[in-house]
Amino acid sequence: MSTIYLYALGFGLICLFISFILDGLSDLFQGLSYFDLSFDALPGILPITPLEICAFLVGFGGMGYTLFDKTSFHLIGALLTGCLLCYLTKTLIAHLKKVDSDALTDADLIGMEGKVIVTIFEGGTGSVALNTKHGKISYSAQSATPIQEGTIVKVLDIKNHILIVSDSPTYFLSNELMK
Repeated sequence: MSTIYLYALGFGLICLFISFILDGLSDLFQGLSYFDLSFDALPGILPITPLEICAFLVGFGGMGYTLFDKTSFHLIGALLTGCLLCYLTKTLIAHLKKVDSDALTDADLIGMEGKVIVTIFEGGTGSVALNTKHGKISYSAQSATPIQEGTIVKVLDIKNHILIVSDSPTYFLSNELMK
């Protein structure tokens, strides 16, 4: 039985190590999401991910091997520890995915008002500070007309990660009429 525990522990650790390496590769080559082991293995049939299975194997193998010579209830302890690690992994992944979903998208920024913190020259790029739910964040910005530092502007569009802003009163007037 101790051999089974060691194999489970070893297989779980090797899979986790490979997962971390592949995750690093996907970060290096942005957009390669098929290296992610937090997908549903059999959606609708088995609501568990390969990462959670690895966590179970590490908990099961580690605790089973540790308790094998110390108690006759080593199998129960190993199963409970494996299930606990599996549950904690599932909870942690769900929490981390929720945190990622709170990130601002381009659509969230369009229509926001901000303050020019670096003058935007005609045909050039300046900087605008926006008050968001995550605090004050500065972005590169461009405008069709020059805009002085300290001017309040409205985000009209985003192109190549640069805000397109305007200080034209007509944009603010249409916003006021809608309230």
